[in-house]
Amino acid sequence: MNTRDLQYFVALVKYKNYTQVAKLFNVSQPTITQSIQRLEREFNTRLIRKNKVHRDEMVTRSGMMLFENAQLINKKIELAHQEINRANQRQIRFGLPPIIGKVYISKIIQNTSDDLLQRLRISSAGSHELLHELQDGKIDIAVLGSNNLLNQPGIYAELITTRPFKIIASAKHPLAKRKSVSFKELGNERFINFDQQYVHHAAFQEYCTYAGIKPATTVYQVPNISWVKELVRQNQGISLMVKDALRNEPGIVSIDINDPIPEKFTISVAIREGYVLSPEEEHFISILKEIK
Repeated sequence: MNTRDLQYFVALVKYKNYTQVAKLFNVSQPTITQSIQRLEREFNTRLIRKNKVHRDEMVTRSGMMLFENAQLINKKIELAHQEINRANQRQIRFGLPPIIGKVYISKIIQNTSDDLLQRLRISSAGSHELLHELQDGKIDIAVLGSNNLLNQPGIYAELITTRPFKIIASAKHPLAKRKSVSFKELGNERFINFDQQYVHHAAFQEYCTYAGIKPATTVYQVPNISWVKELVRQNQGISLMVKDALRNEPGIVSIDINDPIPEKFTISVAIREGYVLSPEEEHFISILKEIK
């Protein structure tokens, strides 16, 4: 079977127009027609109805079955091209979230040879975005943060460590005098919260549910957590943040949380299931797993 035939077929199901598909791939319209005919012979079934008047009904049930599988096949082939191309270039595409990177990057540099560092291509984004990049094949290895051990289809994740969440407040805030606090005491506080792409958002909801409170929240679509910390520093509210993001922050105080719920910031190293690691990548992952 010619994999290009599957690409033509997927495009035809999407656009329902032979001429448009031919222009898309810069081939003649008969090329598309012959491609569909080859697939119909291969599967011994009608994929496209002869009546082209009703475009919305031009694909048969068998055609829709092939369409769903062909999309997966095409994606796998595209992924293979990306992986082999990077392997030939000896690149290591690595995702590292800013919060974790603040702690990890110096340790990675200290423990990694110059030769290996030169092959690293680091993508920095939130864990949610990096997970999608890993699934789509844009990166091959990632260190990700989550509330629990990562459990995503097509992703193999191994626990590195867990880190506690803290309440952060301005040094001017009355809470700054406290060493610890229970979430139930914070019902009347204003929280500067993260949007849903951050792990902190889900952890905040879990703490509020456990404590039975609904504090006032302000959600800012900020590019990074430094903006949240600055708003806290200016005493515009308090926030929930992982401990490792709070080093050397003048004007901000971190406060332990007493509640016994098992909410932890979980750090895992993740790869796609089925991805074949190079010896260099295996060595790099062993370095990541040693960092605590």
